[in-house]
Amino acid sequence: MVEFMRAGGVPMWFVLLFGVLALIAAGFFAWRPEPRKIDAIKALSIATVFSIASAIVSDIAAVGSKVPANPEWAHSPDLPLIVMQGVSESMAPGILGFSILSLVWLVMSVGHRRLGRQLA
Repeated sequence: MVEFMRAGGVPMWFVLLFGVLALIAAGFFAWRPEPRKIDAIKALSIATVFSIASAIVSDIAAVGSKVPANPEWAHSPDLPLIVMQGVSESMAPGILGFSILSLVWLVMSVGHRRLGRQLA
């Protein structure tokens, strides 16, 4: 997990923060479902999606600037492999963030189910 966080860089912490906040809010909704809580969870989910996008874009930009700046990498016959490794590491925020969002909305489904029972 440490290497995974390191691969995604500093933006991973924002993805993790917003994702965990959304997951906690979803947990509270599942525990005590109230319709007024849904908008906050949607907003936290959107913030998570934007932090994922920002993190991926900044990670790809880092690959695009760091590889050419290192003469050993830039002139290596393994340049395509170096770039592929960098792009794969750049996907770490998406893997983390979208996994958390999947859990958020799974937990939300429990809350929605319980909310439906309360309204019936």
